[in-house]
This record gives sequence, C-alpha cells and structure tokens, in this order.
Amino acid sequence: MIENKNDASRNLEKALQALQQAKQRVANEKKKQNEKKRKAENHHKYIMGGIVVKYFPDCYCYDEGNGTEKPR
Repeated sequence: MIENKNDASRNLEKALQALQQAKQRVANEKKKQNEKKRKAENHHKYIMGGIVVKYFPDCYCYDEGNGTEKPR
C-alpha cells in the first residue's frame, strides 16, 4: 500500500514536471513568434522611411518637437 502511494506521488511529480516543460516550450515559441513579427515590422518601417526620404524630402525635414521645419 505504501509503495502505491510513493508510485502515485512520483507519477504526479513527473506529470507536473512535464506540464511545466510544456508551458515553457509554449512560452518560448510565443517569444520566437513575437520576435519574428517585430523584426518584420521594423524592416517595414525602415523601408518606408527610406521611401519617405527619397520621394518626400520635405516631409523628412519636418521636426515634430516644436512644429517647425529643420533648416537644410
């Protein structure tokens, strides 16, 4: 009878450990996905900024801090 309780507690510990590992794997995968998304967004912003500089140079010279244009 005592062996059954020990086996049950060992099985429970193994199951809890497996659960924690699965949660960690899910968290790591979410982190990877967020990083990929963030890199794609940053790349898009970089490309769009280049387009603005090239085709709309007047917009690029605008300083948002005080509402005036920067001197060229």
